[in-house]
Amino acid sequence: MLIVLLAACEKNFDNINKDPNGITDVPADFLLPGAIMSLASAENAYMESFAYASDWVQYTSCGFWADPGRYNFEKSRSFLWDNLYSGPMLDLKLMNRKAATEGNQSLRAVSLILYSYGFTLLTDCYGMIPFSQALSAEEGLNKPQYDSQETVYRALLDSLATANHLLKGMTRITVKTGYDVLCNGEALKWQKFANALRVRMLVRISNKTDVSAQLQQLVNDPDSPLPASNLDNISFIYPGTTPRNYHPLFDVLSTEASDGGYRLSKTLTDHLIASGDPRIAVYALKNSAGNYAGLPSGLGASAGQIDEYSRVNPRYGQKDRAGIFISYSELQFLLAEAVNRSLITGDAKSFYENAIRANFSDLGIAAEEFNTFISSVAGRYTNLERILTQKWVSMFGRGIEGWTEFRRTGQPSLVPAAYAFVNVVPQRFLYPLTEEQTNKENMVRAIEQLPNGDALNSSVWWMK
Repeated sequence: MLIVLLAACEKNFDNINKDPNGITDVPADFLLPGAIMSLASAENAYMESFAYASDWVQYTSCGFWADPGRYNFEKSRSFLWDNLYSGPMLDLKLMNRKAATEGNQSLRAVSLILYSYGFTLLTDCYGMIPFSQALSAEEGLNKPQYDSQETVYRALLDSLATANHLLKGMTRITVKTGYDVLCNGEALKWQKFANALRVRMLVRISNKTDVSAQLQQLVNDPDSPLPASNLDNISFIYPGTTPRNYHPLFDVLSTEASDGGYRLSKTLTDHLIASGDPRIAVYALKNSAGNYAGLPSGLGASAGQIDEYSRVNPRYGQKDRAGIFISYSELQFLLAEAVNRSLITGDAKSFYENAIRANFSDLGIAAEEFNTFISSVAGRYTNLERILTQKWVSMFGRGIEGWTEFRRTGQPSLVPAAYAFVNVVPQRFLYPLTEEQTNKENMVRAIEQLPNGDALNSSVWWMK
């Protein structure tokens, strides 16, 4: 009798313990808003983007906690890898599969665009990464092999081209109202996002492979629209309604945050002052003496009284500030560079001026101030170095992307921080502790391909 009773209990155990109100499956578009905010938060996160990358590219400097600015990268404080692989990238793979099942071509395209964006961020920061075998635990693949950056880039460029094709001729993507928190359901804006990413990626690898024909075709293709103004900026506006959806830097830079010692760097401040650049009033506050003064990188508390240096403008910590994926200004800088380097034909001066004009407008700086700056000795178009330096200035507040472009171009010329742990500006993030613990064999194979091993001074593939 006991055996029969136990068998009966075991037979019905699964059914008895199922929550009749629990969600066991969701439609594809249900995964979209969370994936968008997670990607935005990964690139705008306090640790990797601000404490590390923004300091390394000498946008900011900290007067209290000097370790990040001295290139002491602590793996235990690094979250970008785990947050992306375990969150939005997994959701986007699932969303793509569900969209295909549902016959939702537009959402398939959107998932490819965001998937490409996330994996580009990962490979740019680390180098070789798990890609072709990644996110396959359900298939029993728990130790994915690493792919080269070249392999990842070529696959993602193909994905973006596919996404552009899938969206061709569409007006709206098929998604519930309010779920597309990035492009408001506009298919054309998603197309422009995809193609702007293609331009960025092609220019990024242009020091390693000839992309001129591919880039020229893309720029000339009427079926591959590109952002045409600041209205086409791809940015996620944080709702700012609860702490869970505040901008990641709210607790660090806002007027409600305690002073964490973050100041504008001396490198950027000196450049802005010498150039008569009005953006300094947007980027920073004046010091206790009523002047702008930047904190030298790496000095930390040894710099003296923190009030002697210009605090980062609290607008960069507003709870509802935008997290930028790619902007019209950035695209114009990329096109100016491409023309200057004879990758495409066009007018580099016009692209350059469009880029700065768009950046000034984004920051709320009057057109008259733009006209004065662009006609000045420091602002007018001259050469490639001027394009790249002005791009560096314009990307303040976007730590990872600014650092990535510096690593690619070497502009501006930066002197490594005082008391630095390595004698060059870091060139990549270190692989996380979780990989050492769960996928060490494949990680070691990837490390063997790096010029200096798993080190901050190991260059990634596309670096000049």
